[in-house]
Amino acid sequence: MEIDWNQVKKQTLWNYEDLINKLLKTLAYDFVQEYYNHTMKAARSYAGQVQQGYLQNKSDTTLRDNMLARFKRLEALQVETYLDLVHRVETREQCEAFLRQTDFGFDDLIQTLNYLFRWVLPFAIPVREFIAIDDETQNAHYEILKQHRLVSNLDILEQGRTRAGRTRLAKVTGIPKTFLLALVHKADISRLAYARGKTVNHLCGGGYDTLDKIANADLGKMEKKMDAYYRTLGKSLADFKSVIPLSFMIGGARILPTVIKK
Repeated sequence: MEIDWNQVKKQTLWNYEDLINKLLKTLAYDFVQEYYNHTMKAARSYAGQVQQGYLQNKSDTTLRDNMLARFKRLEALQVETYLDLVHRVETREQCEAFLRQTDFGFDDLIQTLNYLFRWVLPFAIPVREFIAIDDETQNAHYEILKQHRLVSNLDILEQGRTRAGRTRLAKVTGIPKTFLLALVHKADISRLAYARGKTVNHLCGGGYDTLDKIANADLGKMEKKMDAYYRTLGKSLADFKSVIPLSFMIGGARILPTVIKK
């Protein structure tokens, strides 16, 4: 068994402890537990959906095939869910013991954890990224949200994804429901793989301000609408095509679980 802990940061951008902590923090949210903590059987199914949605059924199926094999192996090892896996390898000592007892490869484990972080679980994004810095009202709302410890997209979804939750938030914060709903939708869009605040704000600026609108979009029409929006910024679709690939966004929106309750 060969373990090179330095490879973790090279492959994932974080050291092992940070990677595990980020995964555990995300998996602690109730809505993530409900909609994302797949069994290994469901994980294999979702790997196929990633290939179909985000990757548009491209001929290169390496990511899908590797993850199918890894999840099948983990299922044979009686790993039940993503959270179960992370708990089993929570420390370096536990990781080494798991690998030694199962003969599961270290690189396979790191690639699996990285896949969960990049392609499956929603990434935590500061609420600040959704706030217009030159809008006094939005900034005032943001300061109130901070006081109530609603500082990330995941916090917003946890507390505001249901109508009852938004009603409660409006009551305790004094923030209008319309603003809260718009913020919830931005948080919802940010669940797309590799989407960050700027991406979400641009999509909303182009008229795609809910995940449903993105999922139901016609690519050609979306390109025209987004190009018209970009031109109001002195840019064009070509300037953003590589950083905000619209077909990738549409495909991803079509496979994400629905978490907002109207």
